[in-house]
Amino acid sequence: MSEIKQHPVLAYISDKIQSAIADAKLDKQSESVAVIKDGNDQIHLQQVTDASGAITIQITDKKEILYSEDLLETLQNIEEGTESQKELYGALSSTTVVVNGLSIETDFVFQAVKDCFDTLSSSYQFVKTITKQINGLTISFQFGDHKFQLVVVNDTDSIAITSDLTDVKDAKVKKTIESDVIKVQQALNKMFKE
Repeated sequence: MSEIKQHPVLAYISDKIQSAIADAKLDKQSESVAVIKDGNDQIHLQQVTDASGAITIQITDKKEILYSEDLLETLQNIEEGTESQKELYGALSSTTVVVNGLSIETDFVFQAVKDCFDTLSSSYQFVKTITKQINGLTISFQFGDHKFQLVVVNDTDSIAITSDLTDVKDAKVKKTIESDVIKVQQALNKMFKE
């Protein structure tokens, strides 16, 4: 039985993850699908290439092993160390890595949104993620007893945060949240886009 020859980007990324997790086993299922097994848990990787040739590596990591192993930063800068291999370096540089529905930078933006609101006031509490789309997400937050939603969009040049304060009836609280959303948006753009 011959070994499956995988796309170079998928092969490189799956090897990198497998070598970073002690005792993990790599199962090459096809040229575009790999599974990394860590005990009873697994990380599923799939390479998708669109009509323009842009590569996306979609990773499903239900047990969030990549987070616990601190591998997101490694994946964000996956091309580092491959500079001598021009073709692979170019392919990795333009690859989008998506973990559990979010691009890695958007995941970092999401964590920063939560941190920024925590820093502004202990009254803010993250409730849950409602939707995820590679470069954006809708999240539910609470300010004291007041629930509201935020839509965070991570575009190439800027990060936009819009709020849905329909359920917030207190005008003073509404004004505070609106003001804080602007502060968080400015802070995130400074952190990630400038």
